[in-house]
Amino acid sequence: MWMLIGELMRARTREYLATSPLEPDHMPGLRPPADSAQLEALEIFAGQPLDRDYRKFLTLTDGMDGFQSTMPLLGCRDWNDPQRSELAFMFRDTVLETGSLAEHGLPEEAHVFPVFVDSDGASGVLMVHAHDEATERFWWSSEGDDMFFRTFGDLIAYVTDSTSCTPRRLFG
Repeated sequence: MWMLIGELMRARTREYLATSPLEPDHMPGLRPPADSAQLEALEIFAGQPLDRDYRKFLTLTDGMDGFQSTMPLLGCRDWNDPQRSELAFMFRDTVLETGSLAEHGLPEEAHVFPVFVDSDGASGVLMVHAHDEATERFWWSSEGDDMFFRTFGDLIAYVTDSTSCTPRRLFG
């Protein structure tokens, strides 16, 4: 996971430094790690177990600013920030209202929880828990283009280098 985070930070830092003028709101940044009590509280709040790679990521950095353009990767502490949490839940609710879980091959009783969302709430990623044997845990929805990733590690690898894996894709 450290190597994936390192690659992601290198890519985001290069992108950030290439922009003019530099925008402090989009500067990539790691955060202090989450502790076990925060991780347990997040699992309860999310209503599902955390993906193993996502849990590991949060023990190294509790979220990340500038994860994908204006999209912060949400950590345990973000749920105390009303602006971030409200936008994240609005995104989740919009995705669920505009396309049923069944349309995307997910059972209606699946739990979905936002892990990142862009600044205007139009694109983001939901952590999915349908059952213990689910093959895909992360659902990236962006303006009718949906991608599904098996693990959080696959998602990070894809964000860093889109040729690193091939997500299952659905187009609206």
